[in-house]
Amino acid sequence: MRTLAVLPSRFQSTRFPGKPLALIAGKPMIQWVFEAARRAEGVDRVVVATDDDRIAGTVRGFGGEAVMTDPALPSGTDRAAAALEALLVSGADPFDCVLNIQGDEPAMHPETVAAVVALMKAQPDLPMATAACPFTHADEVFNPNAVKVVVNDQKRALYFSRSPIPYLRHSSIFDADFRSWMKPEQLAHFQRHLGLYAYRPATLKAFTSLPPHPLEQLEMLEQLRALGAGISIGVAHTPFFSLGVDVPGDVAAAEALLRERGLAD
Repeated sequence: MRTLAVLPSRFQSTRFPGKPLALIAGKPMIQWVFEAARRAEGVDRVVVATDDDRIAGTVRGFGGEAVMTDPALPSGTDRAAAALEALLVSGADPFDCVLNIQGDEPAMHPETVAAVVALMKAQPDLPMATAACPFTHADEVFNPNAVKVVVNDQKRALYFSRSPIPYLRHSSIFDADFRSWMKPEQLAHFQRHLGLYAYRPATLKAFTSLPPHPLEQLEMLEQLRALGAGISIGVAHTPFFSLGVDVPGDVAAAEALLRERGLAD
């Protein structure tokens, strides 16, 4: 199975302009993501899809590959689809799987990427896949920025939400002292979604042609467009948490996680 990893990356960000080039432990953020993808088993080619010459120049400067895409594209998924099309037009061999790895997750673990690739390889009928890790603290479950996913017995997603799902019927989620009543066995029922997707090329093309789904618009979660259209999403489980960087204040936490893994000084 030939796998392409695409890292959508744009310079403009309302909360953190120039985010892909922000230094994380001495390296641009996009370089951390690129290097993790390149180390992942099963990934054949890694490209950064961007609309900005500054990002493209930085990527090429550290030995990476950049593909220029239209600034008007509405999402990272559209940018990933455009990058795939540009590579095929330029004569690249076809790919069987396309990864969309968010360029603002510098601590994305190579083994997490490899687990998603392995899931797509093991299940040829699976149109789409993603990853989830355990929650380690009860308060994270109640953070709307930490997206939750519930899966069925076949490890395929039933739903994604910013709300705590599943609901604990015998405990009020409005209890201010939830840390005291949530038991470890209850916390184990919650799974944290990570910013990584795999698509069959035909699925990626179909997905980007669909209009936004009402549930997607309510939760601001693009993956609900796939579930709403009946596209199955397999969920690979990983022990490795990945921290997204949304604002400058998140940089320190990302650096701390990289140091904990022995990747940064």
